[in-house]
Amino acid sequence: ELVRAAELAWYTPFVEPTSDLKKLLGPTLEKYKLSVTHLNAFIDLSRGGPQHFLLDHLLHFPSAKSPSASYGTAIHNTLQQAHIHLVATGERKPIEDVLHDFENNLAQMRLSPLDHATYQQKGSEQLQIFLKQNYDYFTSSQKAELDFGRQEVVLGEAHLTGKIDVADIDPLEKTMIVTDYKTGKPSLGWKGSDEWEKIKLYKYRQQLMFYQLLIGHSRDYHTYSVLSGRLCFVEPTRAGDISTLELSFEKDELERFSILIQKIWQKIMTLDLPDISAYEPTLRGIMRFEDDLLNDAL
Repeated sequence: ELVRAAELAWYTPFVEPTSDLKKLLGPTLEKYKLSVTHLNAFIDLSRGGPQHFLLDHLLHFPSAKSPSASYGTAIHNTLQQAHIHLVATGERKPIEDVLHDFENNLAQMRLSPLDHATYQQKGSEQLQIFLKQNYDYFTSSQKAELDFGRQEVVLGEAHLTGKIDVADIDPLEKTMIVTDYKTGKPSLGWKGSDEWEKIKLYKYRQQLMFYQLLIGHSRDYHTYSVLSGRLCFVEPTRAGDISTLELSFEKDELERFSILIQKIWQKIMTLDLPDISAYEPTLRGIMRFEDDLLNDAL
């Protein structure tokens, strides 16, 4: 409790929307685009919600990247390179070359010697299992790291951006399947076994919905139908299998989420950051917070 009080005491003056703060962030907000990472930071009450969103994503307070996050970046970069090689050459890159790419990508993360050795072994083992089970699903028609930064995506007044790890695009049928790679502990279903996993999976659901809205409101892909969104975990289960979770969304769910995005956009543009002290840092608290945003109760 003392640590929490100390944290509030030092950063409260920075996150209150004073006229000076609005003036400082004016140029940033003029060209701001909302990503799903930012949106999830805003609604994640277990990690500080709107105030931490402001510190991390608008004020850009410096923070050290965790070893696990650095590992995730190295894995994503490695799989992206494998996809790009297949598109460019029509052939799958040899697994030993993929592992070498991972070594180079991990070396750029500037980890401590102990963390580097730990994640080097972990990544090599997990990538071999992952590629053994999933490499056949890599195709030359897929697009890796499909970037919507220049797609002029607008939802109401909200300007959106983001990157999709892998998009399976059928230009004849005008359909798309979205895949997002995850490097954390694999989940076997969408319910979650504890509060932390429930929040994680809820944010993953919103991430896939966000991607569907990105595609549907983009310049080049708005005529495409998104057949499904799926998560593919790189880390195998205890049984040694690669877990994939798939979702398709109902119209009502997408409509609710699109309104939520616009409400959050308005809060960000006006720096009207709601007080979250009345909400539990749980999934139930997050959903109650979202309902209050939707109902203009904040």
